[in-house]
Amino acid sequence: MRHSLKAGLALALILRAAVSPALAADPEPGPLPAAAGQIVSWLLAQAGSLRGKSVAIGEISSPAGQMTEFSALCAEALEAALLVPAKSRDLKVLDRRNFAALAKEWELGMNGYVEDESAKQAGRLLGVDVMLLAKYTVPKKKIVALRATLIETETGQILATAATELKTDKPLRSALEKTLPEEAAPAPAAEPLKVELWTAKADYGAGERFQINVRANQDCHLTLIDVGTSGNVSVLFPNHYAQDNAVKAGVTTMIPDPAAGFEFTVSGPAGKEIIRAIASREPAVDLSGLVKQTSAQSPFAEVKADVPGLTRDIHVQAKKAKPGQWSEAVLQLSIH
Repeated sequence: MRHSLKAGLALALILRAAVSPALAADPEPGPLPAAAGQIVSWLLAQAGSLRGKSVAIGEISSPAGQMTEFSALCAEALEAALLVPAKSRDLKVLDRRNFAALAKEWELGMNGYVEDESAKQAGRLLGVDVMLLAKYTVPKKKIVALRATLIETETGQILATAATELKTDKPLRSALEKTLPEEAAPAPAAEPLKVELWTAKADYGAGERFQINVRANQDCHLTLIDVGTSGNVSVLFPNHYAQDNAVKAGVTTMIPDPAAGFEFTVSGPAGKEIIRAIASREPAVDLSGLVKQTSAQSPFAEVKADVPGLTRDIHVQAKKAKPGQWSEAVLQLSIH
């Protein structure tokens, strides 16, 4: 009987040794998740401590500058790979869909490599400390080369770069060939609200004076937000001199108002000045609290906290209106 038990135990041990590794081992990751994990590992190793930082992944375009199904799969894989070490490294990974939507609203190109001059603006507007930006190419059949960069938005400094190649299977090759369709715009009303935003020219040098003009084709409520080349964000309208943001159809609102007794003068630094107008038939967000902080010496409210929250609230509230009852415009000026 004792011999029989030993034999049974030996058989059980042999079976366990044969079966357990297969059961315990994680399945092999596919080529894209494996490549994404490798990229993220290399980037974090180079970047050093990012403890407490917020990180977002930009859109990943094809060599032709288009968004493909592979672009979306690649972004998802990078985000998933970044979430793995996020907790232990105290990183806050921003939802890439929300990030991409907000970047699109401000007409910020977040695919490829962001220009140093716009990094501060992107970080301030989108509420992100570090951006992971990537591109892919197809150097030869069945091979995709993926290159990624970590950029600190406050300084525009490149913290790390990494590149790898992966062999594509049939589903990935199919995804490479499928361009994602652009979102269809809702059908406009018979007479949609439209807002126009312009300046005398598109390029300004240090010391030059300029004025911002905005006009809507219908009575509406207007909000005008400026993002300076330094990354500072201000609400230009309403302001100390025009605290009611209701405007009349066809009337050009000039900022600063000629009667205000002051002018805008370009002081730098060099880069892109971004101005965004949002118009809606009904008030979008109550800005009276910000306007109350202004004075004759400081007529425009500076937004120092939760810039993404403010701009998102204004935009979301405006978009709750029916199609044709809200409009927006973005103007970019080159400062040199």
